[in-house]
Amino acid sequence: MRLIKIISFLTSLAVLFPFFSNAQTSCVQNLREARNFYDAGKLNDLPNLLLKCIDNGFSKDEKVEALRLVTLSYLFDEEQEKAESSYLRLLRIDPEYQVNLDSDPTELIILSERYDTDPKFFFGFKGGAAYNILEITHIQAYNNAGFGSYDPPIGFSAGLFFQYPINNQFSINLETYYNFRRTVLNRQINRSEVNSNVPQIIGETQQWIELPLLLNYKIPTIDKFLLEATAGPSVHYLLTSSLSIEGVNRGINNKDMLEFRNQMNISGVLGLRGNFKIIGRNYVTVETLFQYRFIEENKNLNTDVRTELFQAGYAEGKLKGHALILRLGLRFPRFNPELIK
Repeated sequence: MRLIKIISFLTSLAVLFPFFSNAQTSCVQNLREARNFYDAGKLNDLPNLLLKCIDNGFSKDEKVEALRLVTLSYLFDEEQEKAESSYLRLLRIDPEYQVNLDSDPTELIILSERYDTDPKFFFGFKGGAAYNILEITHIQAYNNAGFGSYDPPIGFSAGLFFQYPINNQFSINLETYYNFRRTVLNRQINRSEVNSNVPQIIGETQQWIELPLLLNYKIPTIDKFLLEATAGPSVHYLLTSSLSIEGVNRGINNKDMLEFRNQMNISGVLGLRGNFKIIGRNYVTVETLFQYRFIEENKNLNTDVRTELFQAGYAEGKLKGHALILRLGLRFPRFNPELIK
């Protein structure tokens, strides 16, 4: 039974294929003939020749060309409403269509200026790395401990964004990211009982949700490239914080420190963003940002936790985690061409 259905389906395709092929060939011939009619000034015949193929039979580029010819036909016949409707249909197929100011008829150029073809909004996703700059705002001394240094704390982030144009120069970005960061402090502690320095490693892993709200300024640049200066506040919510200490006295492994961290934090963001139009109407976006956190990340520890950390050879101070961020992503425009009355 199934074999019979498959044979029937393939037979139907075989019967219909020549029909579709002939229809497509006929439409291509109609477009070629329409070009000749236009060159000869026979504009009245263009709508009847092309409209059926615009509905079914043309490729995207052929539809755009056919609708341009139909629009010109209506303009020269002074059928303004039909011309407006035809050109709007063209723009909905190709919102970034541009008339040729040097060769297109004046009527078409004037008509094209009556449409709003700017993107209504953009959306997309970005991800990248962050080089965290740790500012130690308060040092808590531990006996015989050196200051040490933090390993380059590279984190990463990934998320979504929505961009709304205010006008031709300014826009607003609402974004959301997942951020991961690990800080590692390496230092030496002098142990008098062994008369030598003992290395100690203190590591903390954190996961954040970040919500930036950014104002963008479009810097005039060349076509197909958009450079933006961006700045604004960002709100951070800490999801997890885990501390490990090894090397001196009693070690600590993945201790949950969430309740001893400020779960809400605020930062200021400043940077540049470049958008490169290389995939149809869409953009590859590249941005570099500096992020400054205003609030210290560490809360005061209770007595039990402070004692536990001290026994492991660590007295916790206060810090802020600023960052240099590099992100890459894709940016998609959303169009809805409209006739301006």
